Amino acid sequence: MPFVQIGPRRAVDAETIVGNVYLGDVTIQQFADRPASEPNLPWLTDIDADTRDFDLLRWHARLTPFLGRDGEMDATLAWAFGAGTVKARFVTGAGGIGKSRFAAEVAERLREQGWTAGFIDLRKEAVVPVSQAGLLLIIDYPEENRIEVRRFLENLGRLRLGGGGKIRVLLLSRRGEEVWGDDVVQADASHLFSRIEVPPLRQVQSVSEAFALFRGAVGRLAKLRGVKVASIESTTFEKWFSGSDLHRLPLFLTAAAVQTVNAPGVAALSLSGRKVIDALVKRERRRAAKEGVQAGLPEHTLPRLYALAAIRDGLDTATLHRFANPVLRLSVGKSDDMIDRLGSTGRLLNGTLPKPQPDIVAAAFLIQELARSPQDAPEWLSAAMTGQEADAMDRAARLAHDAEVVLGIHEHRLTTWLTTMLDGRPERCIPLNEWVSDGTRGLTMPVIAGVVAMTLNSIATDDAERARCLTSGSNYLSAAGDGAGALMAIEEAVAIRRKLTEAAPACFLPDLATSLNNLSNRLSATGDGAGALTAVEEAVTIRRKLADSAPERFLPDLASSLNNLSNRLSATGDGAGALSAIEEAVYLYRKLAEAAPARFLPDLASSLNNLSNHLSSDGDGSGALTAIEEAVGLYRALAEGAPARFLPDLASSLNNLSNRLSEVGDGTGVLTAIEEAVYLYRKLAEAAPARFLPDLASSLNNLSNHLSSDGDGEGAMASIQEAVGLYRTLAESARARFLPDLAMSLNNLSGELSAAGDQTGALTAIKEAVGLYRTLAETAPARFLPDLAMSLNNLSSELSAASDQTGALAAIKEAVDIYRTLAAAAPVRFLPDLATSLNNLSNHLSVADDGVGALTAIQEAVTIRRKLAQSKPRQYAHLLANSLKIMAGLIAGSGTLKEAMSILDEAIHLIEPVAKANPKAFPARWHRQMLNDFEKLQRDAGMGSA
Repeated sequence: MPFVQIGPRRAVDAETIVGNVYLGDVTIQQFADRPASEPNLPWLTDIDADTRDFDLLRWHARLTPFLGRDGEMDATLAWAFGAGTVKARFVTGAGGIGKSRFAAEVAERLREQGWTAGFIDLRKEAVVPVSQAGLLLIIDYPEENRIEVRRFLENLGRLRLGGGGKIRVLLLSRRGEEVWGDDVVQADASHLFSRIEVPPLRQVQSVSEAFALFRGAVGRLAKLRGVKVASIESTTFEKWFSGSDLHRLPLFLTAAAVQTVNAPGVAALSLSGRKVIDALVKRERRRAAKEGVQAGLPEHTLPRLYALAAIRDGLDTATLHRFANPVLRLSVGKSDDMIDRLGSTGRLLNGTLPKPQPDIVAAAFLIQELARSPQDAPEWLSAAMTGQEADAMDRAARLAHDAEVVLGIHEHRLTTWLTTMLDGRPERCIPLNEWVSDGTRGLTMPVIAGVVAMTLNSIATDDAERARCLTSGSNYLSAAGDGAGALMAIEEAVAIRRKLTEAAPACFLPDLATSLNNLSNRLSATGDGAGALTAVEEAVTIRRKLADSAPERFLPDLASSLNNLSNRLSATGDGAGALSAIEEAVYLYRKLAEAAPARFLPDLASSLNNLSNHLSSDGDGSGALTAIEEAVGLYRALAEGAPARFLPDLASSLNNLSNRLSEVGDGTGVLTAIEEAVYLYRKLAEAAPARFLPDLASSLNNLSNHLSSDGDGEGAMASIQEAVGLYRTLAESARARFLPDLAMSLNNLSGELSAAGDQTGALTAIKEAVGLYRTLAETAPARFLPDLAMSLNNLSSELSAASDQTGALAAIKEAVDIYRTLAAAAPVRFLPDLATSLNNLSNHLSVADDGVGALTAIQEAVTIRRKLAQSKPRQYAHLLANSLKIMAGLIAGSGTLKEAMSILDEAIHLIEPVAKANPKAFPARWHRQMLNDFEKLQRDAGMGSA
């Protein structure tokens, strides 16, 4: 029987490897040089009445029956039994979804088939037998041992196993190939990962299965504790189960069952998921405090230490000694005495106080305990993290997400305490340099990463290092919603790199171009379109020169900058320039993808997505559709090979495809595309809510618009209400980032409520949107004044519908004033919006019986749109036709029918080509209405009214 040797790298002499295949940290040997042991499958088999609640919630307890995973189980077993000697895959899903329980059940099934199967710890050496049937290794929390995992995969990919044996590896992570893809590639282990997707684990969908899980846990625990629990009706459970998505997570089902037995006289199913967890945490704290007091410790000592163990993956003896320092004010007594007393509680395991589990419960316990002494929390966290700073920060990111996003605990925030712990403390930030330099890790907590990067900048010993820290800090500050801070950081980085480039251009020009590219993004985010354009134009100029001398190295960077340039040009109204830039980017990526498709096909697909948007803006609906269809095709192929990495891009491109199909009037295709996008984002958000809930909300917004256009008002309303709900939740935990999205979705909700006849609701929603945009525009006018003007436009419509003509006129006049100011500074960008608001002003003045004012407003709109249509007929001709139609109606109302007929005739001829090209699109409806109006004018004129 061969053996697999696993463990940290160690020196090996020639004698050790004679006759064996030695491959770094992972070794296949025919004979073991030490006792072999099977990987661990630590079921908790001795559950009794005294088993702690937290232990009951862990997968080891098997408290609930294993139901609802038949599809995932069958797919994973097929993967295990299938062809291939060495294979690996990620099991992904949100916290509390049951990844560890699922993997353990897989291992149990394989053991029944003669496999060696179970969990391993890469930090410890082990010799594992490879049975004839096969070997399954499970690695939980791989993100906590990223270096070891990468090394393990590197060596695993080089293993050669004879005799038809099988080695399978499951890595259990909240995030899959979209995060681990680079590690897999760098380890040269891509061939290990199956191209056949086994979907992420999802929430329990079936009420009957959920009820069976719940009842099974209640019945088993009640029997163990000798507690009589009243029968729970299925309708009561169904109401609770459908009350929140949290209740669909196996962890919360189990927690509700445990709380039902803990307090049989209280209806646990009347509590929300968060309150159930809160009740269990309080009960566990009381138990820990009692055990500590019985051991002679102060009441707060054991709960406090147990909570802090969550940050460090357990408190070892050295850390416990450190906690005895009186400066920390933990008040735990002398270290040796404290450790002896902790030992008497029975909680120490090999001298270490284990961390509370599961993660979601540990997060609640940690926050609740630190909140008892919030002024001391930063110092306690620092003491807990010392010596394991980077790994502890990864755990902190997970715990912060569970507390703030999953449970919605915002009264006290782990991120706030961590910020205080690190801000202005270079000695604490230095050990996190590697963590913050890894964009994937830093982006799990961008607020903290921004603090670390900017603090490291303050002690940088040379300009190159300072510029690197500032560039990194700018990216993190931007991701955290601090646009002003991000801009200041990148502006300083650009200034430093300019000086460095003057002294050593060959060395620093590429870095300067990168910083300029980022500066462009920051300026664009703050609404400085002109500055953003200037920055990216310089980046393109530099990268063009670099690519001329070293095309293999710098053409990809040039293509990336051209992509950004196209967006900046479009934002300033230069559609032709934007189109030229993105077409060049697409051309370059096509060339690069021909030579290296694996590397550059994703970039080609992304640039085609962008090309589609610019062609659409230019009025080329057919070309825009062709480009986005090619992008969707590429992303589909990429997602088949690497679904976790490319499904998000496929969903995004489907979102855009729905818009392009809408523009050509393909209503059926529109809904097919956007419904698939929503489905994919919903699936992705189940596995990684922090990353994908914003995308799900955005696609629901889009779905609402398309359902509304298709006449499905009920479906449109449900979609936009869900989007608003998601954005409200997101804005609670990240206000700066998501308030603009909430305002936009409220804008759309107002439209749907109005269409449904709920004028009161529509007015309430649009007023809230206007209020949010006013607040945003006060702090960032360049960015949000356009949105404020747009929402005022809509507010005027709702006020008019509510018969408040005075309020409607005030709102639309304010919108016109804002657009006038904006158009004076950036006419190419804002003249179209000014024309639209003048169109609406004309309508409101007409309702107010101010015919002269209405005619003046629409004449100005016609003048603007005529100029726009002369330069871009495909984009503006139909809008000019609409304004002409309104003007014709006003002139006809004054009795000048022949002039009105002449104006309307021009409108009909302008819109006719667009209507014929897209008979299902809205210009075709305008065209039909104009023809009807023209016939009416002819009839009226024939009666002698001219």
